[in-house]
Amino acid sequence: MVRMPIFVKIYELKKQGFKKLQTAKILNIDVKTVRKYWDMTEKDYLNYANDCKQRSRIMAAYDNFIIDKLKRFPDVTAAQIYDWLREAFAEFTPSSSTVRLHVRQLREREGIPKTGYLRQYEAVDELPFGRQAQVDMGSDWLLDNYGKRIKVYVFAMVMASKSRHKFVFFQRNPFNTDDFIQAHRLAFEFFGGRTQEIVYDQDRVMCVSENAGNILLTEKFLAFQIYCGFRVYLCRAADPESKGKIEAAVKYVKNNFLRHRIFCGIDALNSQAVDWLDRTGNGLAHETTKLIPKIVFKEEQKYLIPVPSAMDDYKPSTYLVRKDNVISYRSNRYALPLGTYLPGKQVFVKEIEDSLIISDEKGAEIIKHPLCRQRGKLIPIYHPERTAYVKHKQLFDEVLALFGGADEIEKYLKRNTEVCPRYLRDQFIIFKKCAQTYKPADIKRALEYCIEKELFYANEFKDTLVYFENLQPETFVPDQFQIPLKYAVITAEQRDISNYCKIYGGIIK
Repeated sequence: MVRMPIFVKIYELKKQGFKKLQTAKILNIDVKTVRKYWDMTEKDYLNYANDCKQRSRIMAAYDNFIIDKLKRFPDVTAAQIYDWLREAFAEFTPSSSTVRLHVRQLREREGIPKTGYLRQYEAVDELPFGRQAQVDMGSDWLLDNYGKRIKVYVFAMVMASKSRHKFVFFQRNPFNTDDFIQAHRLAFEFFGGRTQEIVYDQDRVMCVSENAGNILLTEKFLAFQIYCGFRVYLCRAADPESKGKIEAAVKYVKNNFLRHRIFCGIDALNSQAVDWLDRTGNGLAHETTKLIPKIVFKEEQKYLIPVPSAMDDYKPSTYLVRKDNVISYRSNRYALPLGTYLPGKQVFVKEIEDSLIISDEKGAEIIKHPLCRQRGKLIPIYHPERTAYVKHKQLFDEVLALFGGADEIEKYLKRNTEVCPRYLRDQFIIFKKCAQTYKPADIKRALEYCIEKELFYANEFKDTLVYFENLQPETFVPDQFQIPLKYAVITAEQRDISNYCKIYGGIIK
């Protein structure tokens, strides 16, 4: 539960029109906490606070048990205490969040801080100019002009000497090996050269494995490293603090440059970052060295090693064309024209803005696709003339023309497309055969019957035509009844009326 001052700030920011995410960032609290108190009134908050106190009194019955555990195991977590309480007391009902809050209060009251391993650090001398640079990547969320959350990924490189000169580069999608290499090229251009060695995390975009100093780089990055000539210094696993300068730089970029910045496009963000570096990132005195990075860097720049001028001659590894004429790129499949595939054939890929250009080994463009930001998607080649809609429209017009183009048949055919959308081609073929086989009068008669009975499938229309075709013509019946010829020669027997009188027991007068 947050204290009353925090609740009041949440309430005031809401009244000022801030969104929940913005409020969380301003107050530096979790957005889930903001959502919890967002719709509370002051009365609701007070009732909730009182309820929390009641729950705390419920937990008081277990204080001796909890304090005993905390004294014996100072590093124990609240989650483990919650499990022990449920194990020891069958009637225990409070929630895990209640236990967590109560354990924190007991630690403060009883003076039992949570202990853990405390790593010791030692200050080291500044490295010589041009000796080392450090690289790291990260990500952060921004809001655009419509309040939509946009995730951006950052590449940062910082000089490990006392100049602390920084470079940052942003993009929308996670960095792969090609992006990582391209960011290095931009950094080398920004600095005007490279250092003797560069420090990295064990990231999959450039490192396959590291075993007791035996470093295995990815094929692309190894080719790039050999081409440029710098040494790779790889941090040990789960030890990012061994490159603390770049860790601090990335945090500085997030908190000073990205926080509360409105996203107006990735190109605009990179342009703003260059101005920020000149104005603030490299333009203000560093907190540790008390020196202005861009001024000190003028001296360090003399010690940097020039990068080969023919950087454009460097080519990353190619992408193998699969049997189904696609390549796999960033966990997506991009289609190539039929016939591109040959056993062992490879192509080159290049990103330009939001497009992916695939070219052959001679540099000739094969196809251009929109870049997909998702994963596991197939990006096909779009052939507008081959779409199902176009084919069905052509068949529809053809069948309508065969039937004479009347409004009534057009409405009937449209109704058929609504009730049977999956088999339009088969339906239209049946209609086409009916139009070519039966007479217009029969078709009109069958159409009227099908509309009346709401029979809109092509086979129902065909069966109706067959039924009317096999139906015998109606026999003409004149106004006066005529006896059939075979009964005309038969004479009816005439009886005496006295026979009927005997039957009824009397004489008819």
